[in-house]
Amino acid sequence: MKKLLALALAGAMMLCAGCSQGEASSSGTAVDDSWTKIEEAGKIKLGMDDAFPPMGYTDPETGDIIGFDVDVAKEVFKRLDVELELCPIEWTQKETELNNGEVDLLWNGYSSTPERAEKVNLSVPYMKNNQIILVKDDSSYQSFADLAGKTVGVQADSSAEVALDSDEAKEFKDSLKEIVPIDDYSKAILEIKNGTIDAIAIDEVVARFYINNEPGAYRILMKDSDNVESLAVEDYVIGFRKGDDALKSKVEETLKAMAKDGKLAEIAEKWFGEDVTTISKD
Repeated sequence: MKKLLALALAGAMMLCAGCSQGEASSSGTAVDDSWTKIEEAGKIKLGMDDAFPPMGYTDPETGDIIGFDVDVAKEVFKRLDVELELCPIEWTQKETELNNGEVDLLWNGYSSTPERAEKVNLSVPYMKNNQIILVKDDSSYQSFADLAGKTVGVQADSSAEVALDSDEAKEFKDSLKEIVPIDDYSKAILEIKNGTIDAIAIDEVVARFYINNEPGAYRILMKDSDNVESLAVEDYVIGFRKGDDALKSKVEETLKAMAKDGKLAEIAEKWFGEDVTTISKD
């Protein structure tokens, strides 16, 4: 009798342990409760790089985190009646932070790459971007070829770094003296100002922020008068954990509603002067 009782208690404990870890259907298939958990908690943690203007960055005057992605995320979760917590994280550890549960999503100029798609559940694209080369305006560099034997800085573990490692950029990369990994682009800007590096591989949207903020200081290498010299064309997306399809769907549905009612365009025009978003309005 005691043996039967012990077995019954052990079975109950195992059942409770399973319940505490999460949800499974009667068939044993895991249930996606990613949105339910956020809805019940009333709060979501957004992992970001807070030195990536104009998508998300710390305002040097107020100390507040601001930016295009920040404004869009605030509107999304306002509509979903969930409190948004902005969580600056070490960008080289972003997927680890996400998959360990430290944050619930990655959203801050997060580019879609095949490598990231293997680790993360990527949303539909909401904006296009180029990886380009930024130089000082008074430098003599006019093309990729002019940078042969020179030093280029790049944010560590960024999609710009991925672009430099691509087959398409091999000839350019091999021509360089050195590629210097840098923590974030605000530091890279200081390096190019000081002459420690000759150029920066950087997102076009970030480069244009610095160009607009310091007219006459920097410029982008151009293919011709209308087109940038691009290392890669890419999409900005939001990163979710694998299996968190319910949360992903809620966010995507809300973005689509914002595209249809004009709110997404309004936020884009505030930051870029035009609607640069690619979410379908249909």
